Amino acid sequence: MKFGLALAVGWLLAVAAPVGAQLPADAVILEKVKIAEKQKSTDLCPVYLQESDPKLPVWEYQGVKYRGSKPDAQEKFLKDPEKYAQAAQKQRFVNNFKLAMSTIWCPVTDEVTPGGLTQWKKLGFTWESCCAFCDETVSDDDFPLALKKLEERALKTYELIGAKYTEGAKSPVDGAIKKPEE
Repeated sequence: MKFGLALAVGWLLAVAAPVGAQLPADAVILEKVKIAEKQKSTDLCPVYLQESDPKLPVWEYQGVKYRGSKPDAQEKFLKDPEKYAQAAQKQRFVNNFKLAMSTIWCPVTDEVTPGGLTQWKKLGFTWESCCAFCDETVSDDDFPLALKKLEERALKTYELIGAKYTEGAKSPVDGAIKKPEE
């Protein structure tokens, strides 16, 4: 009887653990993530690649509206608009990726979080732990490295899909998690 009970408990743990457990960092299929466009084209200066100044005027180039962060931004932009438009498109995607995905990878272990755990607001982002161990061992030193990894993933995703946005998704990784090997 004891052996049967132990076997049943072991089987339940093996089956249930993957549902709420963290996953390795590479479990996310980057070309399938769903990134919302929280930062719009008028929110990022295309010349200085920083937050635009809402007091400055908006201008348009090829159907996209822009606003500068400094008074000379529009003039500089118009000298080489394609260069600045491309740089702004890429930086905005990277910024939007980081906003959407900072809660996906634990800043301590770099594992994919199961969700609903401890959150920290650091370096302008909301981060989420993957387990109680991380809740107890997290330090401020974990966040700069986590941000660097997040930026690398954002750039890789931009290479894979460009500045593709998906609005209304339940989660940025809905449909983007690798199935466990059987």
